[in-house]
Amino acid sequence: MRFLKVIFATAIVILGIVFIIQNLEVLKQPVQVELNLAVFSFKSPAVHLWGLILFAFFLGVFTASLYGLYELYKQRRTIRQLKHNLDILGQELQQASGASPAAPAPAPAPPPSQPTE
Repeated sequence: MRFLKVIFATAIVILGIVFIIQNLEVLKQPVQVELNLAVFSFKSPAVHLWGLILFAFFLGVFTASLYGLYELYKQRRTIRQLKHNLDILGQELQQASGASPAAPAPAPAPPPSQPTE
């Protein structure tokens, strides 16, 4: 599976490079972003289109990373809570059976030695 991920990522990078090479003149054109609200107006300085595309891409990567970190935090919290519940249930089971904690099992006896000829 890891091998397929590497192949897929490499194909995406190659497609991106081909896109940039084929559209280099279009990507060098300056663009200006505007936001006109009733009480506020914003106009960005002229930037190249490739810079705007890169900004949008990295903003998406950053947002996806934050979401991934949040999901990782939730999973760890759930695992911690489930382990705690398991400990409580184990203690209740020991109390209900009236048994002390189990002692480790004795080591198995070594196999009998074969006579040498």
